[in-house]
Amino acid sequence: MTPTKLGRYRIVGELGHGAMGTVYRAVDPLIEREVAIKTLHPDLPPEVIADVRERFLREARSAGRLNHPNIVTIFDVGEEEGVAYMAMELLEGQSLQQMLRETERLSFQAVADLVAQIADGLDRAQQLGIVHRDVKPANVVVSSTGHAKLTDFGVAYVPSSTMTQTGTMIGSPRYMSPEQVLGLPVDPRSDIFSLGVVLYEMLAGQAPFVRTGDTTIFPLMNRIAAEQHRPVVEHDPAIPKAFDLVLNRALAKKPEGRYQRASEMASDLRNLHSLESMELKRAAPKPPEKSTAPIDDDATRVFTPAPKKDEKDQKEDPAFEKTVVLPPAGQTAPPPQAAQPKPGVVLLDLDAAFSRDFEAEEKARLQAEEAARRKKMDELNRWGDSEASRREAFERKWEGRGESDTEQPETKSEAGSGARPSALDLLKKQKPAQPSAAEIAVKIAAGHAQLDRTMRDALKYIAEIARELSAVNPVSGRPYRYIYLGSLPEVTLSSGFADLGRIKIDGTDYANLVFFRFRIMPATPVKVTVLGEDIVRCSDFLNLRNVPHERKDEAKSDFGKVTRALFTVNAPLPCEVNIRADYEKRSIEIELVNVRHSGSVRCRIDPSLLEAVVDDLARYVLGIDDDFGRVLKLR
Repeated sequence: MTPTKLGRYRIVGELGHGAMGTVYRAVDPLIEREVAIKTLHPDLPPEVIADVRERFLREARSAGRLNHPNIVTIFDVGEEEGVAYMAMELLEGQSLQQMLRETERLSFQAVADLVAQIADGLDRAQQLGIVHRDVKPANVVVSSTGHAKLTDFGVAYVPSSTMTQTGTMIGSPRYMSPEQVLGLPVDPRSDIFSLGVVLYEMLAGQAPFVRTGDTTIFPLMNRIAAEQHRPVVEHDPAIPKAFDLVLNRALAKKPEGRYQRASEMASDLRNLHSLESMELKRAAPKPPEKSTAPIDDDATRVFTPAPKKDEKDQKEDPAFEKTVVLPPAGQTAPPPQAAQPKPGVVLLDLDAAFSRDFEAEEKARLQAEEAARRKKMDELNRWGDSEASRREAFERKWEGRGESDTEQPETKSEAGSGARPSALDLLKKQKPAQPSAAEIAVKIAAGHAQLDRTMRDALKYIAEIARELSAVNPVSGRPYRYIYLGSLPEVTLSSGFADLGRIKIDGTDYANLVFFRFRIMPATPVKVTVLGEDIVRCSDFLNLRNVPHERKDEAKSDFGKVTRALFTVNAPLPCEVNIRADYEKRSIEIELVNVRHSGSVRCRIDPSLLEAVVDDLARYVLGIDDDFGRVLKLR
């Protein structure tokens, strides 16, 4: 039976259920926001209820600490009549697992973008020392606009937590890191390995270590710990080779060989074209024929025998998709030991080779550009000297001080042609060289990329402000003026939320909107008298924003029309900040709606100023000072 209410939340309907609990669609009546309510069944078996309950609370603690556009937001946690529940962000879309099953294949750009977004979320968790430990397609929700959010932190490792001891393996087997299958301690780099498995599966259509025919998970665990993954381009030559460069680092067997920060992986995925354009010289002696076993790597590429032509990867067994919890190593089945490198196997340090090649290519390119620049300047100087000479001779001639019309041409080029250059020719020579279409496109793309980075950096800071604001609920240091309600001397700020909007330009997604939403709660109920036409406007404004209020009509005209009404508001009021990027004009517009000033105010700044301005903006929101008011040109 579906409950009608849990805590203060009004249940609207059921979204789904499983063996452990049910998820409902609900409404928070305080701010009229739709949420998802995740519950635990109160009648779970006694032998599992303690562990499941701890996992449930762990999800609330871990995800609740994270405020990031690519991580599901946890609003509240509570219990009513023995039912534990969690109020969380209602995500519209489908899981990445559903997308991979229902879509024939995502574009390579879409794959890179989605995985980069997940990496952004993991990087935020990494900053707090939180390890998700169950990164897989089923735990990623993708909206219709392509925005990805990481969910289900129920098995996350949180610093200082004692629930999961070293030696206990938790997660979904096919996406586990070598540390997880070996029962070793994990850190955020374990999630990077799991994300590498997800990336591989999105490109190849199958996970790198699963094989049909496995009847237990132990062969899979052995491959994860000891076998090198097959290059993804061998599944399809159309896959850009740059993906293998990313996968080689993400799927390194040892944590120190992987990306050390998920943000590094995200950066490489957003710059695949740069990785692919750089040629990697891999000249190295072949390994001895006796060495046939693949070995693990840490930031190195291992020469292994090429697979047989008739060797085929088999489809994965869906049975390995579920999350499993195995006993500590040594109790039931000993974890596999990673294969040791055999003598004679040659390791090629890709990072060192890559650095040498890149530096050499960059030096050669700069030298060529400098030589071309000097040649062009020499030509311009020579032309300027000859033109000055011709102009001087022309002036002497018409002043009667020069030579006759039959005098010899002053330059070799004129002597050869037998005639002086026309005025049109001289003008054409002075026309500056126009850049090619390709050069213009590269310059525009570079400008777009810089503006995109500026917007994303601003989001990171504002998301931190939103998270702390929600946790602290500070009192503004200065009054807020609110449309129709007038001056509010003392307000408390709460419910901070920040997110990112995107725009597609020439097939590439760029950040074009950073929006920050929060609410202010007056210290005392607001009572205001509204006259005439503003009565209807005020009612519409409050109703549209779901602000609970009371209205008492105090006077009417002879025709029955209300001319004076008393409004009473004792509920949080919405405020918003919008930072919009204009990629065409290469500028940024900042809009404040009911933030310290009634209605909407805007200003436009150069993108280079945003980093310095964004902290002034946050201080203005909190009422710390009025420095940002000067940017807005407000008194």
